[in-house]
Amino acid sequence: MKIGPVLVACTVVFGSSHAYSAGAPRCKDNPKIVAACFMVHGRLSAGADTIQIRLWPIGTKRMLGVSDGPAINDAEHPIYPKALRFPDGNGAIYGDFEVCPFTPKRDGEMQFVCIESASHVIVKQ
Repeated sequence: MKIGPVLVACTVVFGSSHAYSAGAPRCKDNPKIVAACFMVHGRLSAGADTIQIRLWPIGTKRMLGVSDGPAINDAEHPIYPKALRFPDGNGAIYGDFEVCPFTPKRDGEMQFVCIESASHVIVKQ
């Protein structure tokens, strides 16, 4: 018997109050933030290059790079709730994400953001 993809659903809020380790840079109050934080309904997945974590706002052609600053080299230690765990392999995390921008939104360019919180999370393998 072959088992198809596993879908785990939960409605949990992973907030910044407990998701970051002590002394780690935070998202919403980070001095590198350039604009107001906003909500994104999207798919969080592992990247294959310098940008280790990517967030696709569902229904768009945009891709957000999760980072800890405005430069591409800042993506080594992305800021996001560490309670979000990626499944093994090519899994993804779907949900509503509160993101804060390190770079302005520009057509044709990846915008760098951090993730303050996540809710309505669904993990799919």
